[in-house]
Amino acid sequence: MTETSPTLRLWFMGWYGEMLDHDPLKDAVTHTPFQPGRLPGLSAVVAAPFRLPCQPFMEKRVSMPRAFPEMEMQELPHNRVAFFVPRTRTYLRMTPHQGSSADYLASTPLGWETFLPLTLEMLRGLSLLVTPNALKLEDDTSEHLPSPTIHEQITLQFGERNLPLFLNTDALTRIGQIMPGTSASIELTWQIDTAPTPVTVHHQTAPTPAPETL
Repeated sequence: MTETSPTLRLWFMGWYGEMLDHDPLKDAVTHTPFQPGRLPGLSAVVAAPFRLPCQPFMEKRVSMPRAFPEMEMQELPHNRVAFFVPRTRTYLRMTPHQGSSADYLASTPLGWETFLPLTLEMLRGLSLLVTPNALKLEDDTSEHLPSPTIHEQITLQFGERNLPLFLNTDALTRIGQIMPGTSASIELTWQIDTAPTPVTVHHQTAPTPAPETL
């Protein structure tokens, strides 16, 4: 009997808060806005436990013939990654000023070439956060935080406060594990090199849009 090595499936949010995706009509890598409960059409399978650098196996949800170039996933600061193409010595990037396209033409991993890997549990947590009335967040002064929206630089905006998602990967996972009708204390990190602060997260019992694929 042959043993198979454990793997982990990851999805990726880019610098502009959109998800790396696949357009089956063009058989092309693209990027689309995050939609609660929807899994993007492009993911990567990596060896578990997840260590960088590594060679990801890129997988389309809708199977199409165009092959991906051989890539190496490289580590960037604060839980972010870049996709390096050794053959051309270039990087995968999202190109927001050219519609929703992506290409492999970048020479340096800067903003457009930066991606945040997200597990299924992290996607569940993010879906709950941006779904109206799914959660109620209360800070340590008993003030309720407004519903957030996703913005550039991979952040959530709560009113006038910005939360970098790449500093809160563990928090996303924990939020995704809170059962309906229960609460949990979660620590959120609002800025680089600052201590996290506690937030009580209440998972509301009222019906919320159920993720179809998460």
